[in-house]
Amino acid sequence: MTESPESLALKTALDMLPSAVFITQDNWDLVFCNKAFYEISNYTPSDLETMHIVDLVHEKDKHVFHERKKILEEGGKVPAELQLRILLKDGLVSLVFLKVNDITFGGKPARLFYAHNISSEALMHQPPELVRSLLDAISVGSELGFWVDDMEDNTIYMNDKICEILGYTFEEIKNKSITDFFHPSSKDLYHQISKERKEGRKPSSSYELILLNKEGRPITFSVVGSLLFDQTKKPIGSVGFFTNIESTKKLSLIVSTLNKYALYSKYRDLSLFWQKVLVDVIDIFSADCGLVFIDGDVVAENGEINEDFSPQEMVEELTKEGNLAMHYQEGISKFSKDGKSAIISVLHLNNLPAGFMMICSKVKNLFLPSDVDLFLTFANQITLNYEHQFLYMESELERQFVSILLDILSHDFLNTSTSVQGYLELLVQNLENMETDKIKDYLNRSLSVVDRGERILETIQQLTKIQQERKSKGSVPAIAMLENAIETQQDIYKEKVINFNLKTPQNVSVIGGDLLQTVFENIINNAIKHNKSEEVIIDISGQPLEIEDQEYFECRIADNGSGIPEEVRDTFFRPLSRGDRRFHEGTGLGLYISKTIIESYNGEIRFENRVADDPSKGTVVVITLLAG
Repeated sequence: MTESPESLALKTALDMLPSAVFITQDNWDLVFCNKAFYEISNYTPSDLETMHIVDLVHEKDKHVFHERKKILEEGGKVPAELQLRILLKDGLVSLVFLKVNDITFGGKPARLFYAHNISSEALMHQPPELVRSLLDAISVGSELGFWVDDMEDNTIYMNDKICEILGYTFEEIKNKSITDFFHPSSKDLYHQISKERKEGRKPSSSYELILLNKEGRPITFSVVGSLLFDQTKKPIGSVGFFTNIESTKKLSLIVSTLNKYALYSKYRDLSLFWQKVLVDVIDIFSADCGLVFIDGDVVAENGEINEDFSPQEMVEELTKEGNLAMHYQEGISKFSKDGKSAIISVLHLNNLPAGFMMICSKVKNLFLPSDVDLFLTFANQITLNYEHQFLYMESELERQFVSILLDILSHDFLNTSTSVQGYLELLVQNLENMETDKIKDYLNRSLSVVDRGERILETIQQLTKIQQERKSKGSVPAIAMLENAIETQQDIYKEKVINFNLKTPQNVSVIGGDLLQTVFENIINNAIKHNKSEEVIIDISGQPLEIEDQEYFECRIADNGSGIPEEVRDTFFRPLSRGDRRFHEGTGLGLYISKTIIESYNGEIRFENRVADDPSKGTVVVITLLAG
């Protein structure tokens, strides 16, 4: 069919235009595209032979043409102007402004589309709705969030992705400063970056920012920011490309935290270990408080937990329901007065439920489902770390203990046997010619060596008991043990005048075992045995203490003896060694045993002067134990 002169003239005229133009008929069919269209889009005439206009439109904008077609078919009118995203042949997206005119082409009704590419125009000079379309076109299919502000930090644009993450609409943020939505920890960093940008020192940079969503939940973003310039190279604003890295950031922090606690040797105090772990996990998840409960004890607590909260009931509830982790978004007041959300994870020891770790927040819905999974993973792994390193610590202590015993038995006890054997052999060889006094001397020396051997064996027995009790310590009545120790020593030293003054709270329990009474007996015995006063005065006092949120009980045993010079005090507490003089003299072994027992309870023992700066006026032995 021969084209009319009018159609040929129109095509020629349209081919001379610098802007893209195309013509459709029957609402869909492409019947003509000018040269500028082919040059800009990189399509060829053969490419378009089987294509409809809707095939050129981006997926998210196809509905525009469907709606227009429906309206036209129903006899309605459609706007003469619209904007949408066009797909170029190489896959790029171009945002275009279309002006539509009804014409006659080839003797049939048609529509002429005049397309103006607005993608490359200065961003700040576009109307807000065009800016939104442009940046949405760039970010389609992307997890990137865009935030555009002017030189005064007022928000000009943010795309749907970042609105979705933060839970705001664009209208709620429009014209507000971006810093209004920052976590306090990010404000100083951003102000420094913004200052460097405006001064031209760093027009673009990458960094991490923490923003607060509408509910107050902190979210970490990786940000690439850059200045925006007008055609005269003058800065007119800045754009930030935001990537939500909250989950990966938490995962990274969890891995580094687990690595930090992989070597447990520097955390021999279990309460210290769990307290530090709890502080770290609260920080990772931006919580406000937390608690760790294991084997019937609160081993760590941080923040405001309700006093009437029963951890044991929580364990029973978790066990009953068979949950490994629980995510609370309501009913949190039973944990924390101001709590709005919480996560609880069961802790397993030896593959059995042994307690739980809990974190709470004052922010409603702070924790996401992904946070629950991360928290559960962390709780499981940190418990495994704890188990493995606890076993390592146990084996290391056992090794040291066995090494000490073998050293003592192979050297000191063997020496006693050799010494007695030597004295007896001399007696047998020289008995007929030996004077009575000499015989008595050898026998007395032998008895002295036997006494030393008994002290060695008694010490070994005590150390063995300590090793056994260290594994089964629990809550014991401190005052009852003190009273029993006093009564025992009074029976031993009936011939001495002893005045005991016991002033302690009643019903005090501490973490320890039966050997705690041995400690009290050793200390009181030393205070009496080495006291040369006509009247022995022993003042015993006790009081509860709180050190770094941990409850302790401090017992002070003071005497009116001659005291212990400061330069020799450490010798009483030093570890046993081969050839230790304390086996020969019998002095100091009780204090060494006492120190070993107290440390097995994670307690502390030390000396003080009864009178400040005057060790000759008597000694105070101070024992600090965990409250039971």
